[in-house]
Amino acid sequence: MLAPAPVRPRLRARLLVPGAQAAFAVALVLLAVLHLDRSLAPLDPVSAMLSDYALVPGRWLWDGALILTSTGSAALLVALRRRGLLANPALVAAKVLWCVSLLAVAVFAKDPQGGAITATGKIHLYASAVTCLSLPVVGWALGRRHRDDPRWHRFATWSRRLALAAIPFYLPFIVPFTVNVLLGGHLPTVATGLVERLMMVLEIALLAVLGHWAHRAMRPGRVQVRA
Repeated sequence: MLAPAPVRPRLRARLLVPGAQAAFAVALVLLAVLHLDRSLAPLDPVSAMLSDYALVPGRWLWDGALILTSTGSAALLVALRRRGLLANPALVAAKVLWCVSLLAVAVFAKDPQGGAITATGKIHLYASAVTCLSLPVVGWALGRRHRDDPRWHRFATWSRRLALAAIPFYLPFIVPFTVNVLLGGHLPTVATGLVERLMMVLEIALLAVLGHWAHRAMRPGRVQVRA
């Protein structure tokens, strides 16, 4: 009995992952320019927070990087969803939160250091907190879900590793945030721009792994799996 011929995804579906990877690559270039060109962003990468790029002449590079990353992540979400890798509604919601919170960080700038606290600044703060946590949660849960599948074991392993490695870098920000905002405390946020950038590198690496994973899954003849 002849086996059914593999179904080749439509052109639009095949462009999802390359489009996402291209968006991530351009976003990475924009971030590199911000860190290297002091005329556009006269900031110290070791001490200045990433959100400070919203207050410099090169803000459009920062906003562009966030928008491209959000757009690429949305395309990646669709690709992973179409192949059954990201079928759990909770994980889909977490990935949507990542995409939306990135846009919110771009639209709502942080309050200048020492300035008045505004509604815009509060939205930025909450969106930043969601952004830092949502992607590692997705990466860890997705890797755990598929860790025993021989087709995806390598991707699942790296997804879990990168997600778990990123979480400790999140703690210096979320602990003071929780105490100050929710409990009315006055813990200072550790001014660790370097820590935040290391977390950013890990999350970019996680996006690269998810992108490569989706690329392999979108190949014709791959059997859909359920998460």
